[in-house]
Amino acid sequence: MTGRPTLMEALKAAVSERHARMERLPFIAALTGGSLPLVSYVGQLRAMAVLHSTLEHELGLAPAAVRSVALGRPSRLAHLRRDLSLVDPLLVPDLKPALAPARALAARIRLWRAERPADLLGVLYVLEGTVLGNAVHLPDALRAFGAQTAGAVHYYAGYGEHTAECWRGFCAAMNAFPLEPDEGQGPVRAALDCFDHLERVLAALYPVEDGATTWSAGMLNPEAGDHAVPGDVRELRAAVAAADRCRGEFPYFDERFRERGRAFARSDAAWLAALAGLPAPQLLGQVEWLGRVLGNRGMPRITLERQLELLYEELAAAAPERAGQYGGLLEAAAGLGRERLQRIPEPVFSQLERAFHRDTGGALGGRFTRTGALIASAACDQAAGISGAVSSLVPWLTDAGRFAPDWIKAVRRTLERALAAVSR
Repeated sequence: MTGRPTLMEALKAAVSERHARMERLPFIAALTGGSLPLVSYVGQLRAMAVLHSTLEHELGLAPAAVRSVALGRPSRLAHLRRDLSLVDPLLVPDLKPALAPARALAARIRLWRAERPADLLGVLYVLEGTVLGNAVHLPDALRAFGAQTAGAVHYYAGYGEHTAECWRGFCAAMNAFPLEPDEGQGPVRAALDCFDHLERVLAALYPVEDGATTWSAGMLNPEAGDHAVPGDVRELRAAVAAADRCRGEFPYFDERFRERGRAFARSDAAWLAALAGLPAPQLLGQVEWLGRVLGNRGMPRITLERQLELLYEELAAAAPERAGQYGGLLEAAAGLGRERLQRIPEPVFSQLERAFHRDTGGALGGRFTRTGALIASAACDQAAGISGAVSSLVPWLTDAGRFAPDWIKAVRRTLERALAAVSR
C-alpha cells in the first residue's frame, strides 16, 4: 500500500503534460536554435517581472505559513530588474498580444491570495520551477543575447551554483506545509492555471505577428500597470532622459529605491509626457494627485517640480515643433514651486539647503546632494496636507544602521528649522 503523495509529487504529476507541451512551443525552439528575436526575449522578461512583482507583493499580505515557504530565497524579481535595466537603453517595444495573459495571471494571483492563500503554493511551484528550466537554456540565452546584455542574463542564470541547493530547500518547505484536507487540490489547480497562462504568454511572444509591437508603460516598467505613454519614440526617449537627469540631481532616490525606483521614475515621466497636451485644469489635477502619492511615499514634491521642468526641456529639444504643447508642464512645475515657497520663502529654503550641505560634508561628498532640499520640501508638503510627507522620508534618513550620528543630527536639526519656518 502506497502512502499519500507529497505536495511536490502531486504538483509534478499534475503539470507534467503541460510542461512537456510548453517545451514544444515555437518560442523555446527559436531560443534553442538561436533565432529568437530580442523583442520576444525582452517580452518574456517583462511578463515574468509582472508576475514576480505581483507574487512578492501578495506573499507579503499572505498568512505567515505561506510566506515562510519563500523566505530566505534570492529575489527573482531582482534578477529580472537587473536584466531589464541592461536593455532599457534600447527601448524595445512591447508585444501587445502577450500583455493580456500576463496581466490576467497577475489578477489571478491577487484573487488566490485574497480567497485561498494556500493556492499561492501552486504559483510558487511553477515560478520556482522555471529556475531549473532556465538553467538548461542559459547557454542559449547567452549566445543569442549576450552582446546586448553585456554578457549578463541574471534571470536565466537563476541561483547559479546554488540552484540545486535552493531547489532542495524549496521542496522541503513545500512538503512540510500544513495543508488542510480540503486545501490539497487548490495549489494543483493554481499551478495548472499558471501553466495555461504562461503558455499563452510564450505563444504570443513568438512568432511575432505583424503590427504586434506597441509602446506601453510596461516597456519602461513592467510593474507600472497599463497607463498612457507617448506614441512617439522621441518623446519616450525624452521622458527617460528627464527621469535620469532628475534622479541624478537627487541621488537619494537611487540610494533608497534602487532599480524599482529607477523604473517608476521613467514610467511616471512617460505618463506625464503623455498628459502634456491636456487642458491646464486636467493636467494640474493629475500633477496634484501624483505629487500627493509620491509625497506620502518618501518622495517630496520638489522632485516632481524639478521633473516637470526637466521633462519640458527634454521634450522641447526632442520635438521642437511641439514645444508649445509642452508649456503646461512648466506651468504645473511653477504651481508646485509657488505652493512650496508659500510655506517657506525662497531665501529661507535655500539657506536650509546650503546649511545642510555644509554640515554634512557636501551631503557626504555628493552621494546625497540636495538632501537638505528634500527635508525642507517634506516640511512644506506636510503643511500642505500630505500627512505622510515627513514620516515617509525622515526615518530612512535617520536610520542609525545606515548613517553616522553627525548626519542624523544634521537631518533632525534641518527638519526642526524647516518646521519652525513653516509655522512662522
